[in-house]
Amino acid sequence: MTTTFKIAMCVLLAMAVTVSAQAQDWSRDGVLSFDTRKVLGKLESALKVHDEIPTLEESRLIGRDQKSAGRELEKIIRESMELFESESINGLRTQYRRLEERIATEKDNITRFRKERVLASRDDRSLRTKLMPGDTLKSFVAVTKADFDMLIEAAENNIEGYEEEKARTITDMSNALGAIGVELSGDQLEALMSSVTGDDVVSMSVVFNAIKDMTTQLAELTQESGEDLAYAKKYYGMVVILHRIIGTMQEQFVAEIDDRYLPKLQEYRGTANSNIKESRALLAAGANAETMRSNIRSNEMTIQVINLYEKMLKGQRAKVNEALKVTEKEIRVANNTYNTVSLSSAVVSMIRQGANTFEQLISLQMPDVQEFQNEQVREEFRNLTARMGL
Repeated sequence: MTTTFKIAMCVLLAMAVTVSAQAQDWSRDGVLSFDTRKVLGKLESALKVHDEIPTLEESRLIGRDQKSAGRELEKIIRESMELFESESINGLRTQYRRLEERIATEKDNITRFRKERVLASRDDRSLRTKLMPGDTLKSFVAVTKADFDMLIEAAENNIEGYEEEKARTITDMSNALGAIGVELSGDQLEALMSSVTGDDVVSMSVVFNAIKDMTTQLAELTQESGEDLAYAKKYYGMVVILHRIIGTMQEQFVAEIDDRYLPKLQEYRGTANSNIKESRALLAAGANAETMRSNIRSNEMTIQVINLYEKMLKGQRAKVNEALKVTEKEIRVANNTYNTVSLSSAVVSMIRQGANTFEQLISLQMPDVQEFQNEQVREEFRNLTARMGL
């Protein structure tokens, strides 16, 4: 890759980023651009099932019962969550993950090229790599040390470009989240996105803010309906469903940590401890001291990062679980109010109170995000995340 070509590519990439930044709207309305009509339709469907459940038998062999209706309500609630997602933030998250995958691929390529370079018998560039266009095709015909040097350099250049694009993506995501009141520095956001819960934390922040805005719109619709109690009650019933949506997301978050991530970290810690024990036994038996001590240090670093990861997940779980307790209480209060409300004039203030509650929940459960101590910890953290199935 010539210097002139690199400069041209950088200029084109910079121009593309500039155009993209100018076109993107990082205002609150631009980030939270959900379709109000679709949301209202979905909330109304959920409310009908919600109202139907108490009229049904708890369980029956044939026909509709509370269990089947409850499953339908849960399905509608999950569909409603998706309507509140931010298209712009989801796009940035997808872009960030894609760049991570490309970087990982290039690192794997470098490892493979270095291995092949050691095995190569000739030093000079082969004619085939000179004639073949594109790094991918060149990699298929590379046979000499110089061929693999060229491929390694190209992969390193690609990684550098992807890292720069990743940094721009993080900046855009930080700006987008800042527009809805979620203040995270680039380093904090990168640390969050490197964890298994990163996407869920971002999703909850977006959805909860969208729900708060939707609640404000429901208050306005109620006010415009005048003294029509039926409409006022329906809109307040939608607030009850919004509470259920928030509770469902919180329950899912806590369950994932308890049932999936913490057990896996415990398993990895056990494996690392076993590796240390075996390395020490081999060292005592006369195995290569430098290799065994290196293995022990590596596994000790793994345990250190596992402990850090576990502490982070438990902290996030504690915050969300505390917020979940508030949500569960608010669901009971909202249900009771919905069943007993008799004055449409009182509904507007109750809906606005719901918006205030959602605001409190957003701040209550936002985790404390710490930056990485060093690059080694960052890399080990990412490795654990990959092993846990991100």
